[in-house]
Order: sequence, then C-alpha cells, then structure tokens
Amino acid sequence: KKLHQYLTTKAFNMIVAKILSGLMGFFFTFAGIAKTTPYTAMSEEMQMGFRSGLFPKMWGLPALPFLYFVGITELLCGIGLLGSVFGITPQLITQWCAVIPIPITMAATTSHVLNGDPMDKIVFCGVITTLFVLNNFFVAISFATKVKGA
Repeated sequence: KKLHQYLTTKAFNMIVAKILSGLMGFFFTFAGIAKTTPYTAMSEEMQMGFRSGLFPKMWGLPALPFLYFVGITELLCGIGLLGSVFGITPQLITQWCAVIPIPITMAATTSHVLNGDPMDKIVFCGVITTLFVLNNFFVAISFATKVKGA
C-alpha cells in the first residue's frame, strides 16, 4: 500500500517526467542537429532517407523541406524538454514538446519497417516512441493539480 501511495504522488510523477524529459530532450536535440547540419557523426545517416527520396516517396512530401521541418521540429521539442527539466519551459509548451515527437517517431519506425531496414533500427525507433509516450503521460500527470488515488 505504501509503494502504491508513493507511485501515485505528484512528486514521484514530477521526478519521472524530469528524468524522461531530460533523456528524450537530449536525444531529440541531437537528432534535430543531426538532421539540419552536417556537423555530427550521425548527420549522414539521419539525412540519408530524406535525401535519397525514400521517406519523401513514402509520405508524399518534398525531400528537403520535409527533412528540415522534421529536424527543426525535433530540435525545438528537444530544447523545450530540456528547458522543462530546469523549470524554464512553461507547462503548456512542455506538454506540446512531449506530445509532438510521438507521431514523428511513429513515422520513423513505420519508415524503417516499410524500407525493410535491419531489426535494430526498427526496435530502436519503437523504444524511442514508447519512451516519448511514457514521457507525455508523466508530463501530463505531473502538471495535474491532483493525482487520483494520492
């Protein structure tokens, strides 16, 4: 019973939200930089599906605008999540930064499946999607005024 009470406290939810926001914020900031610049070790790999025309064909969007839209969105969401860890990002913006990555990572996972990519890429994207879903849940519940059962 005591563990259940602790797991439903606002403090616990806030701690988990900050940990996940920091982790996912760092990841998405890096992914955004890798997609919009040539300066990281992952830039070529992160841009390849867009520049080759594979992802634009799958999703029916022009290659470079699609690449930069996704990259800039990832960068902004990542920075917003990192800001929430330090209490800089307002709650509403934090919530948007937590939810927007979900369809992006789901689309990335789908693209890897449709492309027949190795299972490690599919699993990695699936795990990232799951972590963003969990982060969104904990961000939302940590901002709630009262947690049910607490």
